[in-house]
Amino acid sequence: MSKPVVSARIPHGWNDQISAIATETGRTPSDVVKEAIGLYLEKTDPNGVASMARRLGTLERQVKKLVQLV
Repeated sequence: MSKPVVSARIPHGWNDQISAIATETGRTPSDVVKEAIGLYLEKTDPNGVASMARRLGTLERQVKKLVQLV
């Protein structure tokens, strides 16, 4: 069963950012766009970039607290 295709015209800058994120993460531009739509719909992949960003933010806050204790 094939998945539906959705298309939209986006600003060139967005396309550049999508391409950069795809290159940095080793994913396809399609994967990046699917994750972005998933975030908007509150359906995130636990291994996706957004999830990693949240976990990184949590770790950064924890390290900051630890540094203050030292």
